[in-house]
Amino acid sequence: MSNMIIKEQLRSTSLSSRSHPSTFGTEGALSKVETINATTSSSESILMGLASLEDLYDCVEEFLKMGSTQRVMSSYGSKFVEEMLDESLRLMDTCSVSRDLMAETQEHVRDIQSCVRRKKVAGGGRGDQLDVAISRYVGFRKNMRKEAKKLLGSLKKIEGGSSSYDNEHLGVVIDVMRRVVSVNVVVLKSLLVFLPGTQSSMKSKLASLLVKKKYNHDATKSELETLDYAICGDFSSHDDLQKKLVEVEVSIGGVEKSFEGLFRRLIRTRASLLNIISH
Repeated sequence: MSNMIIKEQLRSTSLSSRSHPSTFGTEGALSKVETINATTSSSESILMGLASLEDLYDCVEEFLKMGSTQRVMSSYGSKFVEEMLDESLRLMDTCSVSRDLMAETQEHVRDIQSCVRRKKVAGGGRGDQLDVAISRYVGFRKNMRKEAKKLLGSLKKIEGGSSSYDNEHLGVVIDVMRRVVSVNVVVLKSLLVFLPGTQSSMKSKLASLLVKKKYNHDATKSELETLDYAICGDFSSHDDLQKKLVEVEVSIGGVEKSFEGLFRRLIRTRASLLNIISH
């Protein structure tokens, strides 16, 4: 998913929302997410999106604490709150699984790093331990691709849109909350495209054929895709591989940390919605 497409999808979510004094803070944070202008499918662009989502959910929390918001949602919007609660579970599940995938990626990367260091000290060849570590990584990446596909399918079940309501304030609240969910879905989709990379980037040992043919690692490749080609082929040197492993460890670590922050905010928002519907 290119960032230009992501940007257009984010912008399209804002067209139906009507302005209201109570939504100014949240709309400002929404605009920040909608105007993300990253140029590559990299961890940096993902981090920008996740950081903006964290700020957005901080504003959402304040929005949901407003007496006017709570009154209109508890009096007229109970059905919508139920829908939001269902969607929040789907978003939380996506965050949880994605976070676990990144943590497991870190484990595999560190395992390979350890094998590379030991082999470098011993000198020469790849060694059985390194081959085993790489084989495990290849298997994990295949499973990651399957998990990402399932999560993308789950996100597609979250429906947006807007409707007309007899209560104008309720209509504004619902439109804004739907925009929040929509931008969240778009950012999560971009992450789920980033994590597995392209299908052709991982063909077990066959990837070495691509390396031997001097496959062109263009600027559109993510850090993980670049690492896939490096470890599955005949990498030029242990130092080169170690450098790529460090880059991935740092980038994935940053995304994992940001995901933890987003997950906590999703839990908090769900608690606020439950509080509204219980009164």
